[in-house]
Amino acid sequence: MTDAPKIPDTMVAVRTRGPNRLYLDPTTPVPTVRPGYLLIRVLSVALNPTDHKRLAIFGESSPHTMGCDVAGCVVLCGGNVDQDYVPGDRVAGLCYGMKPGDPSSGAFGQYALLKGALSMRVPEHVSDAEAATIAVGINFSGLVLIYGGATATGMIALQLARLSGCRVLTTCSPRNSQLVKALGAHHTFDYHDAETCGPAIRAATGDGLMFALDCVAEGNSHRICAEALTSRGSGVARYTASLPLGDVFPRDDVQHGWTSGYSSFGEGTHLAGPLREANAADLEFATRFWKLASALLFQDRLRLGPLVHLRPGGLQGVQEGLSELKSDRVSAEKLVYVL
Repeated sequence: MTDAPKIPDTMVAVRTRGPNRLYLDPTTPVPTVRPGYLLIRVLSVALNPTDHKRLAIFGESSPHTMGCDVAGCVVLCGGNVDQDYVPGDRVAGLCYGMKPGDPSSGAFGQYALLKGALSMRVPEHVSDAEAATIAVGINFSGLVLIYGGATATGMIALQLARLSGCRVLTTCSPRNSQLVKALGAHHTFDYHDAETCGPAIRAATGDGLMFALDCVAEGNSHRICAEALTSRGSGVARYTASLPLGDVFPRDDVQHGWTSGYSSFGEGTHLAGPLREANAADLEFATRFWKLASALLFQDRLRLGPLVHLRPGGLQGVQEGLSELKSDRVSAEKLVYVL
């Protein structure tokens, strides 16, 4: 008979102390496993722009554990998990960092809770550092524009679009052009010249681009996408951003909106404006999508290596990494910290 794992009462975690303020708390309670969730011992974490952006918005509701991207080993299963996980399994998944009303929901600690439906086993050929880059990035035939192809989300999105049979166009810096082409992009465009980038994409697609996914959602990204999409929008062309843009999208003839990975938990979310009610369809879609992504990873058809930039310091290094993200000093890579 195997003894139950010994789990401490407290752990070290990166916690919020107010808007744009965080600290390393060695007295953070270890999360309690609940139905539908896994308790994991964290092996590595990765940073995303959403981490520092949520710190600015929700930091005042402190203290909360930060972070979304995580990989680790299963310690306990809470039941009602639609996969046969056992203690010791290597897994990767998505945490709801800084979730209002749930101080223990984040990834940046020695232990973390993973929603079983939003997790996957990690194949042997994928390292713990690579596995930590999966979660936030995962979330038809024809042309599609991936704006920000060298972002972490963009590099995953363009691979999935290519595997779906799409002809993929993307924006990036010239130095990252070969990287994104190796991952599946057919054509790249330099976004630095905001006046010519959009028209150049429209010309290259014969005024036929119908879909744009904006993985940056800042600066001129929405305007460039609007100018790249077909002039024959007629309410059929579609623009989707990774962040809420309010009413700034300049074309009424294009369907436009934004998507939030947090809605995939099937729970109410806070991101922009009032609480968004839980949407069971989002969880159902995310569950199917995670299973698909897991299969692609095990088949070695989804590449993670180019994303990884291993950084020293473990959890202590997270604050410096978030500062680099906030100041836009990270490109074509994901900062990963091994515990």
